Amino acid sequence: MTARLRTDCLAWTILCIVLSVTSESVSPRDSLRLTWLSNSSLTCNDGSPAGYYFRRGTNSRHWVVYLEGGGYCWDMASCNARRRRRPGLMSSIRWPKKRRAPALLSADPDSNPLWHKSNHVLLPYCTSDMWAGTRVEPRPNNSFTFAGRLIVHSVLTDLLQFGLEGRLLLVGSSAGGAGVMLNADAARRALRPHGVRVAAIADSGWFLDRPAKGRRSFSTDAVARLGHSFWRGSPPTACMREYPDKPWLCYFGYRLYPHVRTPLFVFQYLFDSAQLTAEGVRAPRTRAQWDAVHQTGAALRSSLKTVRATFAPACIAHGALARPEWLAINVSGVPLPRAIACWERRFEGGTNYSRTRCAPRRLIEKCSWPQCNGSCPRLRDPRTGEEVALAALLQSFGLDVRGAAAAMGLDARQLARMSRAELLPLLAPHT
Repeated sequence: MTARLRTDCLAWTILCIVLSVTSESVSPRDSLRLTWLSNSSLTCNDGSPAGYYFRRGTNSRHWVVYLEGGGYCWDMASCNARRRRRPGLMSSIRWPKKRRAPALLSADPDSNPLWHKSNHVLLPYCTSDMWAGTRVEPRPNNSFTFAGRLIVHSVLTDLLQFGLEGRLLLVGSSAGGAGVMLNADAARRALRPHGVRVAAIADSGWFLDRPAKGRRSFSTDAVARLGHSFWRGSPPTACMREYPDKPWLCYFGYRLYPHVRTPLFVFQYLFDSAQLTAEGVRAPRTRAQWDAVHQTGAALRSSLKTVRATFAPACIAHGALARPEWLAINVSGVPLPRAIACWERRFEGGTNYSRTRCAPRRLIEKCSWPQCNGSCPRLRDPRTGEEVALAALLQSFGLDVRGAAAAMGLDARQLARMSRAELLPLLAPHT
């Protein structure tokens, strides 16, 4: 969250979570069909109509509604730059009639063991406001509208006409993850009279208001302040009451979380690459840069200490649930899908929940160095595209590889040649 944060991939540490909206062939089984909002007054940034993608599942009483992410803009300069670089994040003009489902909305049980039978709804992100805006009329000399919060409410209203019942899981990644925390309680209140129970999962939306380190950046607090005014943002009232003079602080997860009453599961990489980029640490190579990475990791870890249900691997990455690899991510041997399944059973109070067999509510990586988890997404050198050797990576942020090799009775060159799978189990006891 800085003045230089882009929505495209700025460096090898950024993993874009925005899904492709090209007209590629989509299999009927795993496709979502475009539906325009019944309230045509709510639009994308450029005034084009807003909508969502929908597929009815075999479990009529379980709904998964996914808010896409993709950064944001906060003033005319940043929004004009965003429109030039990524116009698809501000307009629906090129939306195809069908979209391929991301992992958590797949109808394939192998790709989506938790919710493949559910009703699936995808909200494409075209409002650039973290799903918090309520500005439906452009400001003077400004061609943009910001209606993210209103669009979420309108989609839920439309879904009631489609037979929404039972339980709704509101999920989002990155800016969509922040949008989930900003909208969960409003969704719960709106749907409660209809007998619909709401729970929420925020994926990689837990941003911190830490100072930027780059000379050309300014503080995340300043960006949030500008965006809140520009979008006519509407964070939850309970949070704004705590920060009456600085309501924009409610866009930061750890400040907003105490005011969220909806059952919430937080997935957050401890070395979130979007957070690192926001702080001006984009492609760490020097020891000083890696020290900054460690400081961010420590701050993220500390900020999660009061979260009741959280899953936090020690990885340099951003966004998980829309990606196929979400099935493999684990903490302490507990895969992410199992942790989520246990969390769902807990707040449901179902008869299948067993405290002895289920995963702990809080799964935060014990090791404190980046990429120490063998299930982390791979890092690649931006110049070559090749995977970064783990031994070289560890050495770059201060591990004494030669000393570690000696402690294990290995030659340093032998250790440097080891694969990731061979090296991690050997190094773990020595770090």
